Amino acid sequence: MQEKSDKQTIKDALAASAKAISEDTELSINFGIENLRQSSLPEPLQPVKNFNDLRAKSDQVALINKYSSDNLFKHRDAKVNQIIRDLDLTRVELLGSKKFLGVSKNLKFLFNKNLKSLDPNEDSSSIVISHWLRSQLLGQDLVNPDSNKFEELYGKLISFQDKYLEQLEDSLDSSLDFSKIIFSLLKDLEISVDEEIPEEENDETNDEENEEESNEEENQEDDEETDSEDGQSDEQDTSIDDEEMDIEEGEVDADEDSWIENRSKLEELLKKVGEQEYKVYTKDFDEEVKAEELCDSEELARLRSRLDQLMESSKNAIAKLANRLQRLLLAQQNRSWEFDKEEGQLDPSKLHKIIVDPLTPLSFKIEKDSEFKDTLVSILVDSSGSMRGRSMTTAAICADIIGSTLDRCNIKTEILGFTTKHWKGGDSRKLWLEQGKMPNPGRLNDLRHIIFKPADQAWRRGRKNLGLMLREGLLKENVDGEALMWAQNRLGKRSEQRKILMVISDGAPVDDSTLSTNSTNYLDTHLRDVIKKVENSSETEVIAIGIGHDVTRYYKKAVTIHRAEELGGAMLDQLTSLFET
Repeated sequence: MQEKSDKQTIKDALAASAKAISEDTELSINFGIENLRQSSLPEPLQPVKNFNDLRAKSDQVALINKYSSDNLFKHRDAKVNQIIRDLDLTRVELLGSKKFLGVSKNLKFLFNKNLKSLDPNEDSSSIVISHWLRSQLLGQDLVNPDSNKFEELYGKLISFQDKYLEQLEDSLDSSLDFSKIIFSLLKDLEISVDEEIPEEENDETNDEENEEESNEEENQEDDEETDSEDGQSDEQDTSIDDEEMDIEEGEVDADEDSWIENRSKLEELLKKVGEQEYKVYTKDFDEEVKAEELCDSEELARLRSRLDQLMESSKNAIAKLANRLQRLLLAQQNRSWEFDKEEGQLDPSKLHKIIVDPLTPLSFKIEKDSEFKDTLVSILVDSSGSMRGRSMTTAAICADIIGSTLDRCNIKTEILGFTTKHWKGGDSRKLWLEQGKMPNPGRLNDLRHIIFKPADQAWRRGRKNLGLMLREGLLKENVDGEALMWAQNRLGKRSEQRKILMVISDGAPVDDSTLSTNSTNYLDTHLRDVIKKVENSSETEVIAIGIGHDVTRYYKKAVTIHRAEELGGAMLDQLTSLFET
């Protein structure tokens, strides 16, 4: 009976949340058959594994009710009309995401999940344009599908960004204006080559199609009711037993006044789901590898040369900031003395007095204790697929300049990276399938932890390895919690008095194989636990920089930047503030 109570609590909380967001106290949420435009959501599964999906879809229902409109630009081409309708939902979600931070996170989760399951053979025009709008207007870090079609269309969108992005943002409040601009964009992208329908004809078509859609929805509702009466057993989810089916499908009685209470209960249930103990299915296929072992010396030299070329445009700006850090560090390391002491080190500056008067007592000096501690800085770079392109290039440039700056100040630097060996599980998942697919297997992918430059390696030898960050095919998925543990364990073995760990990331932990076989917040929960342990139980000072990703919700000392070009300044500001204290 506890399961039944939990299901009803979830339903009540989601319904109350949708009412509060939509500001419509009459909004009725139905459960059983998913149809967002009819305010219908799927049933909570037992055991509950679709919490995050339900939360995001509940937010979609609320935003559709609040912002959606049928007053769209119509076209003769059915494909173009479908893209316009799909992107109007994106418009609705953009409005809601700008107003509600929690809604933005929920919708981002659902969109990323849909991107991972994208069929490369299907037309993905609306998905790519939606990805572009969310990335540019919300600054979200989103999954980049491994698809040539995706990259080709995305590249075209970037080329038209100056022409359309500001127009689209300004027209978010008007579905008609927004859809007209989308139509113009589709023409430039050569997705639609037909002439647009005359304004008068377009208005008539709108009215006719709206009436047809209304009739179709009414017929669909009648069909669904008939199907439900005639074949309830066919629609029953096999994961729900007879006792659970006692919960009636239909409208949930969730008054707006109960929103806070129900939401609190929902968060408690989510916390219970996240309490699955973190484990690893197998470590047999994990690897800790030096950069030079991942490619031959010729390719490594070519990649380093490419990095040097890319550095030219931003090197001067970052170098100026690096010089400021260098002056600070050298000033702190200056030796100072106390003079005229009776013992200590002989002061040669006073020896001339002995020549003049041999009876003059000797003068000694004692070096003052320096407050500057022997220091090691470890830079841990997220080397996942979402960092591909400008983010990873900037990270490599910044690591190079900051590493050389610290080296000149006699501060040792270690540069590390983390990713996985394969997409979607690799050998670990194959083994799991062969051994019977045990439930909740834990982390289910082959980790790759990369040492770009170890702490004891001379900078002039280690810098050549940073070009590897640009290698195609290296960047895959990211398991941040174990990467942070790995970096911390390396620091724990060092003898330096002060240890600083700088984490650079552009997103939350993502490993499709692990998340598809465990709870949806499995890696996120583990990362939070590891951060808490490192920050509270070790001498390591942890700072984090998120590129378009809010890392302040994970780390105590953190900063979020919204463009890769800001990374150098953020890294130097963080290090400077640490060394000034």
